[in-house]
Amino acid sequence: MKRTKNIVIGTFDYQMFVNLNARLGAADYNIRFIQRGVKILMEILDNDVDLLILDIDLAGLMGMEILPVIRRLRPRLPIILITDDLNLRIRKMAAELGVTYQAYKPITGEEADAIVSATERIMERKPIFEFENQVN
Repeated sequence: MKRTKNIVIGTFDYQMFVNLNARLGAADYNIRFIQRGVKILMEILDNDVDLLILDIDLAGLMGMEILPVIRRLRPRLPIILITDDLNLRIRKMAAELGVTYQAYKPITGEEADAIVSATERIMERKPIFEFENQVN
C-alpha cells in the first residue's frame, strides 16, 4: 500500500495556506498548517515530513532563522521557500542551505501553480527544472 505523503506548510498567512491547500488538495497529500517556527521544528522532529513549504514570515522565529536548524535535523528534506524579499543575500543563503525551490510573494495564481508543479515533481522525485539539450 502506498504511503500518503506529508507536507507541512509553515506560514503566518492563513490565506496563503488556504490557497495552496486548495490547489494541493486534489492530490493525496496529508497537509499540515503551522504558523510558528518552533512548532515546525517539533513537527519535523516528531513526524515523517516529505516536504516543507516554508514562508519566511512566521510567528516567533523567522523562516531564515530556522533553516539552518532544519538542515541539521533533516539534511535531505525538500524545502520550498516563499519570500517577499528579492535580496540577493537571502537567495544566496537559501541556495547554500539547500532550498529546493524558491517562490516569491505576492502569491499570484501563476506563482501558486509553480509551487504546485514543484511540489508534484518533488513528490515524484523528479528534477524541478529540466533543460532541453540544444544542438547547434
